[in-house]
Amino acid sequence: MIIDAHTHIYADSVADSAIRTIIDNTRGRLTAYTRGTHESLLRSMDAAGVDISIVLPVATRPGHGHSILQWIQEKVPLSNRMIFFGSVHPYDPDYKSIIKECKASGLQGIKFHPAYQGFPADDENVYKVYDEILNNDLAMYFHSGFDMSLPDCDYTSVERFSNVLDHFKNSKMILAHAGGDREWERVIPLLSGKGCYFDIAFVLENMKQSDYGREMYRLNEDYFVFGTDSPWRDQTSYVQLIQNSLTLTPQQKDKMFYKNIQKIIRI
Repeated sequence: MIIDAHTHIYADSVADSAIRTIIDNTRGRLTAYTRGTHESLLRSMDAAGVDISIVLPVATRPGHGHSILQWIQEKVPLSNRMIFFGSVHPYDPDYKSIIKECKASGLQGIKFHPAYQGFPADDENVYKVYDEILNNDLAMYFHSGFDMSLPDCDYTSVERFSNVLDHFKNSKMILAHAGGDREWERVIPLLSGKGCYFDIAFVLENMKQSDYGREMYRLNEDYFVFGTDSPWRDQTSYVQLIQNSLTLTPQQKDKMFYKNIQKIIRI
């Protein structure tokens, strides 16, 4: 089984503009490998041999969490090959209701991108939101580290997530981009061994070329999950990089492709 734990799609009516906006924000340094729609992700999964994709929306303003949930409820019946996380803006006064609705709807987690949402990940004022999510037995998925579309923002720095993990150690938490793209010399001492999970989305190529990245994986192989960040990385290329690896054992490949994520997500 291959589970892509980190993908994005958008409503068909806004997908083209959403993709273009993100590319423009990176000054053209990103390439989209799908159209960012439900159907284009399914085609990508078919081509790559991906069985299940986890879709991660982000509530960019208070109130947005409810409309995201409505959109998810429309999409869920269309395919049993996508697992949707909800999202909530941490400054939304109605956060408890949104989280409870996500739980009641059968969702298994909540996605945050603190830089896009405008809050420092370790703002203790939002710890009550994290507590509510974990008390509802939902996982938390965070963008972590540098984001090329917001290069001057430190809201997702490795140091901030170290503070979060000191408070929420061994919680159901996944940090994207191996804890921080190209910052693994700091990820190893600050994040490793704290019981959180990491995905390889967007950073697999860099990890393969980095002594620190390879060491980060070696120290945490039971906590690494497969992800691509589709549409911003090609699912087929990422699957092949893992399948064709001469350094990963078959057991390690299975852990990354599906066994580790199944410790958090019910399939």
